[in-house]
Amino acid sequence: MKRAPHLVMIGMALLGLVPMRAAQAQDASFGCKVLLCAAATAPSWSGIPYCVPVMQDLFRRLAHGGGWPTCPEGNASGLGYEPYQPCPAGMTAAQGGSDGNGELTPAANGNLCVDFSKPRRVCFGGHGDCSTEYSTTSRAVRSDPYFVDISTANGTQRFYFSLKGY
Repeated sequence: MKRAPHLVMIGMALLGLVPMRAAQAQDASFGCKVLLCAAATAPSWSGIPYCVPVMQDLFRRLAHGGGWPTCPEGNASGLGYEPYQPCPAGMTAAQGGSDGNGELTPAANGNLCVDFSKPRRVCFGGHGDCSTEYSTTSRAVRSDPYFVDISTANGTQRFYFSLKGY
């Protein structure tokens, strides 16, 4: 009767209730490997030898039109693009008018930061030709403009990256 515990464990393993061996990172699907590496923060993926080829493969795939891989066990958003750094506090991202009239329109990926709270009225000549102007600055370009939001036990983290060179 001493064999009974071993038979129970073998039966449970065959039913998938107990793993026969510990899962290894290399057993994960490509999408799950990507999520594990992208979520690494201390060090980041580039400091983990196992992750370097995984992420380079991902970036090559994305650069050639592929999509962000899926991981059934993970939770990641679709691929996003933010070409500019955030505007300073009190300023709004905006885009200048395409017709050259200087009209500013709020736009998440606009190339300008505008302070809409301080309009200036500017008049030309004596004929009532006046316009409203706002203080603007150019937005800093982001070196890693692509992103994916990854949900972890600690909340959602945004993973930024570049496809330059791939």
